[in-house]
Amino acid sequence: MEPLGGKHEITAEWLTEALREGGHLPRGRVSAVDVNTDGIGFGYISETVRIVPTYQGADGSAPASIVAKLPVSVDFPEYLKPWSAQAVETELHFYPEASGDCAARVPRCYGAAFEGWRSYALLLEDLSQLESMSQMDSGPRDRADAIVTMLGALHAQWWESDRLRAASWLPSSERQSELNTPLVEGGWELFAERIVPRVDPDFMPVGERLVRDFSGIFERGAASAATLVHGDFRIENFLFGEPGTPDEIVFIDWQLSGYGSGLRDMAYFVSQGFSPDERREVEDDLIATYHRSLVVNGVTGYSLAKCHEDYRLGLLWSMYAPIIGMTGMAEREPPPPEAPEEERKAFDEMIETGVALVTVMAERNIVAVMDTKAGDLLGA
Repeated sequence: MEPLGGKHEITAEWLTEALREGGHLPRGRVSAVDVNTDGIGFGYISETVRIVPTYQGADGSAPASIVAKLPVSVDFPEYLKPWSAQAVETELHFYPEASGDCAARVPRCYGAAFEGWRSYALLLEDLSQLESMSQMDSGPRDRADAIVTMLGALHAQWWESDRLRAASWLPSSERQSELNTPLVEGGWELFAERIVPRVDPDFMPVGERLVRDFSGIFERGAASAATLVHGDFRIENFLFGEPGTPDEIVFIDWQLSGYGSGLRDMAYFVSQGFSPDERREVEDDLIATYHRSLVVNGVTGYSLAKCHEDYRLGLLWSMYAPIIGMTGMAEREPPPPEAPEEERKAFDEMIETGVALVTVMAERNIVAVMDTKAGDLLGA
């Protein structure tokens, strides 16, 4: 399968070869392709599109539609390029190398090719018939137990895994720290100016200590709960089907996955996915449910008390997303004036949506840090 530079390079011939190579088109060929974004969410690192093939001479096993993740058409700020490149490479390896025997339900992979963050293609199962939710809402309370139970099973599967430690494509805690710490340090000033004063000025000294000790958060978490971390474990990266079916919950978007503390995923989901009042009601119960899932799935020697402590540490780590996100939205280069109007409009909409999203995530996360006194885990 050949990598692509963007959606404009998708052709019937290219898709024919890609599906044949993966064993998903045993007969016939693709005679035409319709590329659209109907029902497809925004991508901040990759462009996501739906491909609807027209087949000639194919049997019924070929996919009726495919979701493709491809290079974005606009450039990243220079300081974000290493982070973005690692994200793309990680996901392009996760699907062919780890998703097949994953304890969580993830989209089926039809093919992956990677030459660099400006030349790649990932073909995935189209699950757009499933329900999605907005991060701007609070919840989903009725699905939260099932989400953290599946997360516990996933983390237990890869708990202190030698296979993951040896996987060169999966960023270690050290590598994640190298990529994220400079971005957190560089983004703090803007975040402190725009967000902290209106949410809780008392967070300012906590945030300053967090930035100084950010690399240590990675090390401390991975020392006690090391596993496969999704890294962007939030509502908009779940799809929901009928309860009790294999598609009840699907975890998508594995670009920020790595090897580290599993409680980072829990803290990210619970703190940023619920309004503060609702989080306070469900927080302890969800941590207990998650811990129970770890134990049921074979994890030993990890107490509920330690789980709570690592969760609080995860709340501090989770602040990286709104801090980096706020700066990234502010400094993202727009398309050139001569770009098509559709492209410029899509960019403006992405920035507007992104700023609103990181603001909500920041507000909820700050309140959770202060409620749980997570700052007490930081150095002076």
